[in-house]
Amino acid sequence: MHMPLTTKQERVYSEIKKRIRGGDSPTIDELRKALKFKSLRTVVQYLEVLERKGYIVRRKNAKRNIELRSEDSASHTVSVPVVANVGCDDLTLFAQEEQDEFLEVDKAIVEGSSKDEEGIVAVRAVGDSMEDAGINPGDYVLIRFTDEAEDGDRVAAIIGDMVTVKRYKRQGGVTILYPESKNPKYKPIVLREDFKIAGKVLCVIPNPHAEYTEVVYE
Repeated sequence: MHMPLTTKQERVYSEIKKRIRGGDSPTIDELRKALKFKSLRTVVQYLEVLERKGYIVRRKNAKRNIELRSEDSASHTVSVPVVANVGCDDLTLFAQEEQDEFLEVDKAIVEGSSKDEEGIVAVRAVGDSMEDAGINPGDYVLIRFTDEAEDGDRVAAIIGDMVTVKRYKRQGGVTILYPESKNPKYKPIVLREDFKIAGKVLCVIPNPHAEYTEVVYE
């Protein structure tokens, strides 16, 4: 699985794919003009990031030197937007709708949703109350949109304007959202009607680069 792309990186990558699939690898200047960047250096910075993240390969000593990496496997993956941070240890993080990065995910993971990849999003985990479930701060959690859940499912629940990931259980007319951590400070959240199930957890994608930051100038 490739490292995630920001929206701007996805725009550059999409332009490269369009041109290569149209029959020719683009030059740096062609990309600059198509993307309306002011300098060639900006294009080069984006290409460096895309290469480092595993999306392209650049051949040395060639004018049209950009190639798509693992093009054969590209048809087996879909781009899933990362749309929010979710709290795994409290309810203080608001759900956000901006899509500032994407994950390339195997289609086999998202098959079965009502609209396949359109029914799947990824969220970034914050906090460690779900560490025994393998969800650590900075990890990506793939969520399938649904408002239905069964006992034992891990769900993304909306409480007010806030989102949290917990293990779901219905008991005695109330809903209980359980943390999964041996730390005694984390307590179950008991709810009656003032919440909504946003989706079910499909899988967790560890993010070893959670503390990694990068700057690409325009």
